[in-house]
Amino acid sequence: MLKKIFAGAALVGVMLLSGCSLFGNTDGMTKNPLFTYDYGNMKLVQLEEPAEGQQTAVIETTVGTITAVLYPEYAPNTVRNFVNRANEGYYNGKDIYCVIDKSIFMSGAYDESRNSGFTDDGQPIANEYSVDLWPFKGAICAFSGYTGCGDSRFMVLNQRTLSEQDITDLHNFKNENDEQLLPDNLIDAFVDKGVIIDFCGAYTIFAQTIDGYDVIEKICNAEVGGELSIPVEPIYINKVTIGEYHKS
Repeated sequence: MLKKIFAGAALVGVMLLSGCSLFGNTDGMTKNPLFTYDYGNMKLVQLEEPAEGQQTAVIETTVGTITAVLYPEYAPNTVRNFVNRANEGYYNGKDIYCVIDKSIFMSGAYDESRNSGFTDDGQPIANEYSVDLWPFKGAICAFSGYTGCGDSRFMVLNQRTLSEQDITDLHNFKNENDEQLLPDNLIDAFVDKGVIIDFCGAYTIFAQTIDGYDVIEKICNAEVGGELSIPVEPIYINKVTIGEYHKS
């Protein structure tokens, strides 16, 4: 079946890492799901041992391999699009671009403009948020932002260091009843695992790295240049292989 292209604005550093609060653009309590989550039933699945047979993606790059588990039960549309693109070879030869602040890198754009991505029907994929998935180090997120859409483009997260003030602010972040919004165990996980804090509630998280953190570090620390912060020495995805997790 002929696939269509979904066009969208290219992602730039100031859009990714800026905002009007600790979490970026929360815009009151209307546009960010952090204020609607049921934290009492939260399950931090990224911190658990992957299940036997859980779907995986092996991302082979020219500087090493990243293996991640996928979460189709939480982000079915985003995972389906990623898996379909991987199985048809769409990601083969795609470059790594938009390496920002040694914290994030992107790939999966349709062409060199990086202004478009690929979906099955040519329509954007609505954000699929979950209280169980967070932008920990090694998380893989859909390209979306505050416009509520995604496509074949994706981001792999490293981390940004939380200062003592950041941690204090997290504990002091209040809900509409003037109560602490984020539970202590979530804040502790941010500190222990690493996080891109202003991505909370802003992007669909659909996978978590289980092997290849050193490759993420290598890519995120590459020398970059140009408007989109593209690695000076090009880095490419050789292929993405979908498989299953099995304990060794």
